[in-house]
Amino acid sequence: MVDLKAVSFVLLVLQNTLGTIVIKYSRATKYHGTTTVLLYELLKLVLCLVVVVVQKQGNLRHAVQSVRLEVLGDTQGYLKMVLLAALYSFQNNVQLLALDHVSAATYAIVYQLKIVTTAFFMVLFLKRSFHTVQWVAMVVLMVGVVVCSVGNSTPAPDKASTSAVGIFMVVGLAVNSGVAAAYFEKVLKTHKPADAILRNRVPDVDPMWKTNIQLASVSVLVACVGVVHTATTTRGFAFFDEYTKFTWGVVWLQACGGLIVSAVVRYSDNVVKNFGTAISLVLGCVLSNLLFDDQLSPMFFVGVTLVVLSVYVYGDSRLHGPAVHVKVEPRDLEGASSKDKGGGGGGGDLPQAVVLNQRAMYRVDEPPPIK
Repeated sequence: MVDLKAVSFVLLVLQNTLGTIVIKYSRATKYHGTTTVLLYELLKLVLCLVVVVVQKQGNLRHAVQSVRLEVLGDTQGYLKMVLLAALYSFQNNVQLLALDHVSAATYAIVYQLKIVTTAFFMVLFLKRSFHTVQWVAMVVLMVGVVVCSVGNSTPAPDKASTSAVGIFMVVGLAVNSGVAAAYFEKVLKTHKPADAILRNRVPDVDPMWKTNIQLASVSVLVACVGVVHTATTTRGFAFFDEYTKFTWGVVWLQACGGLIVSAVVRYSDNVVKNFGTAISLVLGCVLSNLLFDDQLSPMFFVGVTLVVLSVYVYGDSRLHGPAVHVKVEPRDLEGASSKDKGGGGGGGDLPQAVVLNQRAMYRVDEPPPIK
């Protein structure tokens, strides 16, 4: 049986590492970034729809019917995606403002707070429980990523000087990133349609593809606004101006990357995603050294050591003590006000509770993993 956790994690590391190199090559030309955003959101939407058709054994009519009923018919799900798209839009816009008030190095350092804020909001939104050792591992990971970033950067004059306002904005971005990541995981793992028919129906469309179709379709509209703004403020605007094969590589990698991140979050969680991103940062720096002759300082290798140490400490269950299981009812996650009726009920009426330990998430109607 294929270990989807491991496969999605490896793909995440490879995609991020390759993305670092391809983006660096693509910057040789000055293409319009807003156009690439629109293209990879469209591509992600198409890929999700193709997967749904494949899952229906190529039955296009059945696939369209399922998407219309379960995806387009889930109004509440779309409203959640609008909120998520708003968080992402806020992130992109404030990021540009923040870089006008802080140096690039300061931004890279302070923004790594997102590693801890993501875990904090996972506790808040998903009732996730982390052992003290795991919190320490996440802090070590954060420090390791900062040291790697600083150790791999070459001193360059920064146009922006660091200010208190800039620091505050970057901290806000780190918090916003944690909120968006944890909220996306909550929707992906716990969302149930408000419509009674959809709620009681056995889903035809996998939740991962459904969520991505909803998010991508909303993001396409937001991206269109960005393209229109670029077109109206740029003289002689051309959509595919200065596109190269590396630009198209960025589009494909970003589209696939969004789906890979969803898979990692679904089969693991956001903390595992952050560890994968950190590992890919290290690999990307090493590859940049080989391909572009970037210089790696001794500080970089100190950062690598911290990243590797944090991965070991977080992943070794022998350091965590006994597992802590938390039972989370849908009313806790969705904010419903209904009371419990007798601690769990019978088999057919068992609520869609989830059981979380420190390393995995699985439903109560499934046996826990054998150790």
